[in-house]
Amino acid sequence: MDMLSRHAARAALLAWAGLVSAPCSASDAAPAPAPRAAADEGMPGYAERVMNAVNAYRIEKGLPALVQTPELAALAAEHSRDMAGRKRPSHEGFAQRFDRTGAELCVENVAHGFRVPEQVLAGWRRVTTHHRNLLEPRVRYVGMASSGLYVTYFACDTPR
Repeated sequence: MDMLSRHAARAALLAWAGLVSAPCSASDAAPAPAPRAAADEGMPGYAERVMNAVNAYRIEKGLPALVQTPELAALAAEHSRDMAGRKRPSHEGFAQRFDRTGAELCVENVAHGFRVPEQVLAGWRRVTTHHRNLLEPRVRYVGMASSGLYVTYFACDTPR
C-alpha cells in the first residue's frame, strides 16, 4: 500500500482486514511451550512478556524491535480494560484510537484467554491477518497492555 493521506489511510486501514482482524482467543490456537513497562492490570508482567515475545519475533524476522510509548500504552490499556469489562475481545473503537494518535498507520491485535503470555504470540502467528500486523515494517511504536487475560497490541508509525 502506498503512503496515503491520513484520511485515505484511515479508510484503507478499516477496509483492509489485515489491520483490524478478528480477535484471537486461546481456543483458536494450540498452546505453545512457555519459555513492566506495559500495563498489566491484575497480572503483573503479563503484557511485558507478550511484548518481549513480539519484539524477539520481529528481530528474528529482520525487523526492528518496537518502542513502547506512554501514549500508545494508555490507549492499549484503555481498550484492554474495556474488553475485560465487556467480557469479550473486540476491535470496537479502533477508528477512535487511531484518530487519537495522529499517525498515518496503526495496526491492532487483541487476544484473550491465554494463560501463558508467550501463547498470545503463538496464537497471533497462526492467524494470517494478526501475523501480518506483527510483521508490519512501517510500524515502529507500540502500546501493549493487558487487563486480566485480555490483551491489546496497538502499533503505529509515529509515537503518538
